[in-house]
Amino acid sequence: MNRATVAGRLSVLILFVAISACADTTTPVGVPDEAGFSQGPPVHLEVPDRFAQASPEVMALPGTVFAARDQSTGQLVFGVERPAVARDIAPIMARKGIPETDYRIRITEPIHFMHALQNEHASATLRTEHETLVGGVQIHWSRYVCTLGFSAEHDDGWSFVTASHCTDRQGSTGDTQYNQPHRDVSPDPIGFEADDPAYFRRGLCSRGKICRYSDAARVRYEPGVRSLPRVAKTTGVNTGAVQAPSYFRITDQDTSADRFDGTIHKVGRTTGWTSGTATDTCAMVNVARSNIQLLCQTLVENPGARIVDGGDSGSPVFTLNGTDDAELVGILWGGNQSGDMFIFSPLSGIQRELGRLDATTEGMGDENGAADEPHCPGNSRRPACR
Repeated sequence: MNRATVAGRLSVLILFVAISACADTTTPVGVPDEAGFSQGPPVHLEVPDRFAQASPEVMALPGTVFAARDQSTGQLVFGVERPAVARDIAPIMARKGIPETDYRIRITEPIHFMHALQNEHASATLRTEHETLVGGVQIHWSRYVCTLGFSAEHDDGWSFVTASHCTDRQGSTGDTQYNQPHRDVSPDPIGFEADDPAYFRRGLCSRGKICRYSDAARVRYEPGVRSLPRVAKTTGVNTGAVQAPSYFRITDQDTSADRFDGTIHKVGRTTGWTSGTATDTCAMVNVARSNIQLLCQTLVENPGARIVDGGDSGSPVFTLNGTDDAELVGILWGGNQSGDMFIFSPLSGIQRELGRLDATTEGMGDENGAADEPHCPGNSRRPACR
């Protein structure tokens, strides 16, 4: 990834994201139409004056990838697809009274949604049928596959969360059906879409964009589907392994943070358990080849490693408290073409839009991940609950 520098003070990151982080070789999910968003913004996002003044206008420019504040220098960082975009940014910054020494420009790749066409069936992996569903395993909807994020208690019932664009129509609650791992393998649905909030305009939203605080949708489990508030654990981190003989326990969840540092982990159906460093947080993100902008997202990078690929959208994102105890912090929805950068929506933004979610239910398994009392209400159509 080529890098160049410009300068500024910003405390929120903005990301221009291309639509393939969830797609392998498929047509990307369509952009919501007028029925898929509302006109008013939700809860106000607090940001410094300079960011609020300059970022929406900068992020309306074609070719912008992200904007962020460098945590160590305080400089404003703009990611752009090509150097020529810098010429369009400079007049905006000058008009806002921000000197050239206070911002820098970095050449970077666009970011893509990460769904994928179903094209393989492996044995005993994240991509096969699981009697007890946990975060990180493959789910199937329409013609595509994504990743189950996490199971949680909700006022509307036991549910799981995945990416909003892993629905038939993102930004609009419909009746998308989900199977695991694939309806050809297991035709009985595991759940149906229950909540996918509408996009909004105005507020911090750049002109011509529609916005949300998360790329998240909630799916209500069908009665009798067996699940646990855990994340599948593969045989190694950043190895590409998808064999998952054990679990991470979700012992905590961070529902308030929108800024992160240090090592961040995820488990997805395609690249398995991977990790990187949180480099830019509370980002405004432009999704490439669409008019969608996501507010207050987090960018995670691991140069030279493959930490994301098509099908990983919806992956649970977490930090580790020891070997097997995980603190849930969000879900992954995008990445770059090189696969060394992924983007996630923090749990704070997810709950702002979907309501209270408790993913840390206790008393549902022993220390080795064996299920003592898995969530399995009612009569089941799946073998695990019969």
